[in-house]
Amino acid sequence: MLARLFCVSLLLGSASAFAEGPKGPTLPELMKLPQYRAAWIGMLAGETPPAWVDDFGKTLDGPPSPSIPVPVGDAIYALGFTCKPGGCGDDQLYVLFSPSGAKAWGLLLTGKQRKWFGSPDQSIQDAFLSALE
Repeated sequence: MLARLFCVSLLLGSASAFAEGPKGPTLPELMKLPQYRAAWIGMLAGETPPAWVDDFGKTLDGPPSPSIPVPVGDAIYALGFTCKPGGCGDDQLYVLFSPSGAKAWGLLLTGKQRKWFGSPDQSIQDAFLSALE
């Protein structure tokens, strides 16, 4: 796990938030809750994510990285992480859930490219990027 965190930190230059601070449930643990599962499905509705993201959604097999709390306005959201099996360095997905778990947004990093899921507004995008600094 430390090696993965180190790789992510190097590639993003910003994943130190996952290496320190309060920890929450992992993304697979969150996804076992009905409201989080529904938010995931809503986030990807009408999208064409990579096959490994679809596979994760079905199997919930991913790295055991705890989620971290992320402030957005006056609320605390949960930011979870997963990555492509055998390709964590180049294929990463961060998912931000609203406090109730009713809404989710995703940031897919493929190499140096970004793709947003769930139509995040600027405050949500800023929260992602701030958390990953």
